[in-house]
Amino acid sequence: MATASRRHYPHARTDALVGVAIVSAAIFVWLIAGPVFGPVKQKVHAGHLPMLYAHIAGGICMLFAGAIALRIGLTREWFRWHKPAGYTYIVGGSAGAIAALIRSFDTQHTPGISTGALAAVWIAFTAMAFRAIRNRRIEQHRTWMIRSYVAAWTFVACRFWSRAMPGELQANVNDMIWATWVMPLFLTEILLQWRAGSRLNRS
Repeated sequence: MATASRRHYPHARTDALVGVAIVSAAIFVWLIAGPVFGPVKQKVHAGHLPMLYAHIAGGICMLFAGAIALRIGLTREWFRWHKPAGYTYIVGGSAGAIAALIRSFDTQHTPGISTGALAAVWIAFTAMAFRAIRNRRIEQHRTWMIRSYVAAWTFVACRFWSRAMPGELQANVNDMIWATWVMPLFLTEILLQWRAGSRLNRS
């Protein structure tokens, strides 16, 4: 039965993961990103609204275009849309990450180094993915893009954590942010390297 199911739905696992990413990103936009455009939040962020809007718009492009590009790349379906989705992810994500990196130096308004480090990590991962595909290293491109998208999505996890967890678990906001992006990337790396360490790959 399991074998038959895989034959009928060869991309079920990929679709499930991408579906979770898209649904959680949509909830994030609705509950957290969208209200920033309201009058209350505009007063709070009055000194840096253009930078904030660039960060939000770029982040939304990053989350949705990245999920689409990753799904196409992993399944090879609708492949003609892979490059447009990928470039949308890179351009939008770069705008969002650069804005976040610049804002991270304002430690009175943001946690600072933890968010700046996440932005720098995303830029580095995405640059490695772009370099790999330019050199036609498909497998390396795929793994770097997985890392890049996980880094992008961890911002959603961070915001959900900050809204859902009790206050006593958030005593140190900086530590919380480190944990919400370092741990997912750590687990992703183990999964990516698991096959490389199997007996089938012994030299």
